[in-house]
Amino acid sequence: MKVLIIEDDKGLRTGLAFALAQDGMETVCASDVEEGLRLFRSENPDGIVLDLNLPDGDGNELCRSIRRTSQIPILMLTARDMETDELMGLASGADDYMTKPFSVAVLKMRLKKLMERAAQPQSAEANEIHAGGVCMDLSGIRVTKDGQDLECSVTEYRLLRYFLEHPGQVLTQDQILGAVWDSEGRYVNANTLQVNIRRLRRKLGDDPANPRYIRTIHGIGYLWEAAW
Repeated sequence: MKVLIIEDDKGLRTGLAFALAQDGMETVCASDVEEGLRLFRSENPDGIVLDLNLPDGDGNELCRSIRRTSQIPILMLTARDMETDELMGLASGADDYMTKPFSVAVLKMRLKKLMERAAQPQSAEANEIHAGGVCMDLSGIRVTKDGQDLECSVTEYRLLRYFLEHPGQVLTQDQILGAVWDSEGRYVNANTLQVNIRRLRRKLGDDPANPRYIRTIHGIGYLWEAAW
């Protein structure tokens, strides 16, 4: 697997490249937005580690730019530790978010899981799931709503599929986090889930106050209630 590291701190960039290479990953590195975008287009990486603060621009803007054409897994890094910064990073299209300083071992684990899930082939007998005007083609990793393509990130796709596979069932936050992000329930938190729920609702045109698709069950989790 090839990872694009976009980080302006040379020491951290070099350290991450070395650590990922130790796990057999190929890395390409950029120190700013311009170089990062160029390498993204030319190198066809399988995943991106993206710093939020870059010398020639904002990592959130770069993330949004990449999301216009690709659903590649993106793990965002930042020295900012405010909750609003994390929410902004996830809302811009990042699949995961880590604040500095961080554990390199945890970063490798989270990045590897993102890329493995993005690359996971679908079952040969998989077909389609339908619910409330939403259609998910499991073989082609394609989602439509009322016949129109719905652009989803890898994480949004997995989250939507989990809902569609459990219609009418109250799913706890821990169940969803474990199924969509980590089978052992590690490395993610409720903020990550809430942001991705918000993004998915927005794409579905769902009103949280009067939901057609995803209903919040306060203190417990969420329920997909669109009719089949």
